[in-house]
Amino acid sequence: MNKIFLALAAAALSVPAAAQSETLSLGARGFESIANQAIQGHFLRDSFGGIPECAIVDAPAFRPWTLTEARRELAPCFEAVSRRYQSRVAVGVGFVTSNMDGKAAQAGLVIETALAPGGEADRALNMSIARRGGKLMGQPARVLARGEEALAPVSALQNAVERCMTVDVVRPLRDGTDFLGIYGDCLTSDRALGIRALRPAGGLAVAVDADSASSSALNGYVTANAGEGPVRVMVFVDGGR
Repeated sequence: MNKIFLALAAAALSVPAAAQSETLSLGARGFESIANQAIQGHFLRDSFGGIPECAIVDAPAFRPWTLTEARRELAPCFEAVSRRYQSRVAVGVGFVTSNMDGKAAQAGLVIETALAPGGEADRALNMSIARRGGKLMGQPARVLARGEEALAPVSALQNAVERCMTVDVVRPLRDGTDFLGIYGDCLTSDRALGIRALRPAGGLAVAVDADSASSSALNGYVTANAGEGPVRVMVFVDGGR
């Protein structure tokens, strides 16, 4: 009887011990996974490290850079990064957040790449930006891997554009200069918009200098039609941050 009792007691004690052992084993594996991710992140090569053209990434700024300035100054750096990865990596102006839940879209630097999503180069580039607070030259930055689509929020300027123009003659709308030739005076004269100046920003893009505290609502795309069909134009507030 004593032997049976001792056997049952030993069996009862062995169950929580096994469970405890399994829990510890799972915990160890979880810790190992987290540790491996941290180690991999630590040893990923800085995408900008050792590239002379990228020295400006970590150079001190004496004043805030505007988006157009940051894009221009960073272009040679990303050309060099593209050569390092032997894949397309190009910096431009775009949107890093969309205008959802009542929040205005945020303009920033968009790095369009042909890098494989989740690949070592893609992870290294994202990690390199994250280590710099998610910003380059003071501007928020977003990486688009191969196949990822850029955000396309609608600008609060859309209604004003529609009010501004009654088409009497067909006019070409090929770039920001054409857009401003058609809509510029009307938009800058609307005091409610708080626009101080509008400038062509390359391609179908327009940079805004604005006084209004709510000017970020202007970030996004407008669709304009000067008689040749609808054309989408990017609008972004070009302030330093």
